[in-house]
Amino acid sequence: MTEVIEMLMIILIVTLCFLMIPFNTKPSAVIESRRKFDVFVRLYDKPYRGDAREYAYRFQIFRTSLSKIRALNEWAREANDTAIYGITQYADLTDREFVARQLADLLPDEPGGGAVGPRAYQKYVIESRSAEMKNDIIFSRARRDALPAVRNLPPRVDWREQGVISTVKNQGGCGACWAISVVDTIAALAAIKRNDRKLIDLCHERVVRCAANGNNGCDGGDTCRLLEWLAEESYRIGAAESCLERNMADQEGGLNCTGESGARREDGALNATLVKRFSCQGYENEEHLMLRHLATKGPIVAAVNAISWKYYLGGVIQYHCDSDYELLNHAVTIVGYDLNATVPYYIVKNSWGPRFGDHGYVKVAIGRNLCGIANRVSFIELAVAEPSLAAFCRTTYQLDPSIILQCEG
Repeated sequence: MTEVIEMLMIILIVTLCFLMIPFNTKPSAVIESRRKFDVFVRLYDKPYRGDAREYAYRFQIFRTSLSKIRALNEWAREANDTAIYGITQYADLTDREFVARQLADLLPDEPGGGAVGPRAYQKYVIESRSAEMKNDIIFSRARRDALPAVRNLPPRVDWREQGVISTVKNQGGCGACWAISVVDTIAALAAIKRNDRKLIDLCHERVVRCAANGNNGCDGGDTCRLLEWLAEESYRIGAAESCLERNMADQEGGLNCTGESGARREDGALNATLVKRFSCQGYENEEHLMLRHLATKGPIVAAVNAISWKYYLGGVIQYHCDSDYELLNHAVTIVGYDLNATVPYYIVKNSWGPRFGDHGYVKVAIGRNLCGIANRVSFIELAVAEPSLAAFCRTTYQLDPSIILQCEG
């Protein structure tokens, strides 16, 4: 009998112990982070899957990224920000690694030319003297509902809808934003000039390899120096389909740098890519001029500070994006804008692949020089494409077959 009572007492004590222990059915923060990291590694096919030490190191960085993402989204909610931040392909990189890998490729001159004096850009500059629309555009979000009709400026422009914007590029480990942004803009402007609006994707890989004037290939370059070189050299950018350098990082080989990619020099498609004039200046308090050019001429090139884009998933960036000139570290193409949105924004084409952000694009709020987007802008004007010799011969023959022209060779 005594043994039975002792047994019952033991069972009672054990039961009470379990009842007093608080059970947590939710997985711990570390386990949840590890689960997300495992998915992240598989999704982006990270190379360290079989390296236990590197895997553990990157996991700790990933956990730090999760904390930063949480903070960014909390600040966004408090500020009524529409930008969304989350896990991107860069979540396993330290900030220093991210900058070195994605943002060390833009090498801008100092404002005003620095100590070495102004460069020769001015002889190519497109003048932007008119400011008749400046007072017609109110960018204050508090007065968004009272935004007046803008004269001669559509409320929304998106050149992607016209079929003149090429696919989003992925610069990968090559610091080529300075070339991709310029070449993609030229391709769009050339398509706009054509009667049929046909888009011909261009060979930015050759430009990365060949551009001189202080540009350093995959080690970085400058959009303004590139435009100056293109104009000075009357450089014709070949079509991507005939591009021999399909790997930007491959600097080997004896390929020439004529810019013709094996095509005939008189090819009208190549002539359409000649840079006639360009601007390289700031529009910090004149973003209306950027909008006007986007609406009436086409895409433009801009230098930006993209350090805060590391975790960007979508929405309109309104905060967490410094605008100081000296922080410019990346180059992009602006392909449109939307003034009808609750927060008016630029449509920015990036070069980190289509899996980044909003299918490769970023939305940046208009009017406050966010991310330094108005600090260093280039408007590009292309030369009028002369008809190719072959096209001239065909046209002349159709008009008068009796005319004999030397159209060979």
